[in-house]
Amino acid sequence: MQERRKYARSRVVRRAKLLLETSSLVDCLVRDLTNTGARVEAVNARELPQALDMTFDGGRSMRPCRLVWRTTNEVGIEFSKSSRQ
Repeated sequence: MQERRKYARSRVVRRAKLLLETSSLVDCLVRDLTNTGARVEAVNARELPQALDMTFDGGRSMRPCRLVWRTTNEVGIEFSKSSRQ
C-alpha cells in the first residue's frame, strides 16, 4: 500500500475528547498523530459527525477537525485551520 500522508506520523496512546455539535463530549484514544491530523479510536465512530472539535486538555483549548475516513471504531481526522461555523 502506498503511503499518502504528507507528514510522518507519531504513534501515541493519548486520551482526548471529541466535542460534537450538540455540545456533548465523546472520550477517545489517539493512536497516531501528526501536525495535520490523527487516527482516533472512539466507540460508535460511524455515528460521529463530519465536523467536530478535539481537546487534549479537558476543553481549555479546542482543535477544529473534519473526518477524512471512518470504520466501526476508528476515524481519521484532519485538523482544520479555522473554527466551525
